[in-house]
Amino acid sequence: MAVGAVVVLFAAVLVYSVVDRFLIRPPARPGRVGENSPTKIEKLIQVSIRNECGTKDMAMNFTSYLRKRGFDVVEAINGSVPDRSVTMVVDAAGNYQNALRVAEALGVGKQNVITKPDPRSYVDVEVLIGKDYHNLKPNESME
Repeated sequence: MAVGAVVVLFAAVLVYSVVDRFLIRPPARPGRVGENSPTKIEKLIQVSIRNECGTKDMAMNFTSYLRKRGFDVVEAINGSVPDRSVTMVVDAAGNYQNALRVAEALGVGKQNVITKPDPRSYVDVEVLIGKDYHNLKPNESME
């Protein structure tokens, strides 16, 4: 009889644990920003940088700058617009707060941060470097 009570008690604790873990407090899901909450800020923000200012090596300079500040820069390429005048930060994942964090780190004004969710994008934020890069923080760190 005592063994039966122990088995029932063990089963009750096991059921409670499963219900608590998966229904009351579901595990956090790693993945794209914006899936669960539009204001959630992920610890690791994935960034793509496109050099559209026409000046060589700017994408690599921005990459180094952001990586030193904890951002995950997964791509640094020459963009399709070689004469962009103003640097833009694009929220590609539907989480404007992450785009603001990148913009703040770079010294890009809030007026140059836009939301343009792209379900095909594999990054959270895109940085489009413009000819105003001289006024941004990565350029200050090179001097």
